Amino acid sequence: MMACMTRTKATEVMWSERVRAWRESGETAEEFARSRGFAASTLHGWSSRLSRSERPRFLRLVPKAPAVTSSASELVVEVGGARVRVAAGFDAALLADVVRALGGGAR
Repeated sequence: MMACMTRTKATEVMWSERVRAWRESGETAEEFARSRGFAASTLHGWSSRLSRSERPRFLRLVPKAPAVTSSASELVVEVGGARVRVAAGFDAALLADVVRALGGGAR
């Protein structure tokens, strides 16, 4: 069982390096894959799989002190590299849509 997990992790690392190199190359998936002896569909599949695994698994909520000129509380929601400022009276459904669009919500 351990050999299988190690082989799986090694395969993921190999494809992660290939996807990174492809993205940096400026080539189409077809050009990149053909010149290296594998299928473009496999490259696309791994790119998609790795993108899903890179999404944040949780949200970090950072309380923010009220602005000096305002009495309204503010909350900053961070999802990956994005920051969303949320003020009192916000639309909860809209915030949920934004978080999902940023990849931080359950699907």
